[in-house]
Amino acid sequence: MAKRIENSAAPYWMMITFEIEPKDDAEFNDIYDNDHIPTIMQLPGVLEVIRFRDAHENERGYLVYSALYLMDRENLHETPEWKKLSDMGRWMPVIRPKVKSRARRMGPMVARFTQ
Repeated sequence: MAKRIENSAAPYWMMITFEIEPKDDAEFNDIYDNDHIPTIMQLPGVLEVIRFRDAHENERGYLVYSALYLMDRENLHETPEWKKLSDMGRWMPVIRPKVKSRARRMGPMVARFTQ
């Protein structure tokens, strides 16, 4: 039976979704996992990052990746500290120009469950 997790340390979330060309897949994942996420997680308040990829290319032939950031405060991703860290390393000069589209959603966590 599912159990509700009370008093989660991560009351806020931000999900970002990217479209990239299949030829950029390996480089995108290397830089995201080994450069971008470790850098962003240096920011106090970023508690966890979970990454996803759609099972198939979209109708435009792009791979679609999403990342769920769990944070301890609202709009942490809009702070100057986040923006500074996000621009560090290889992410901005190498990956940002290759991203075909980006969508961002954010809000409070409503409920969280586990087994």
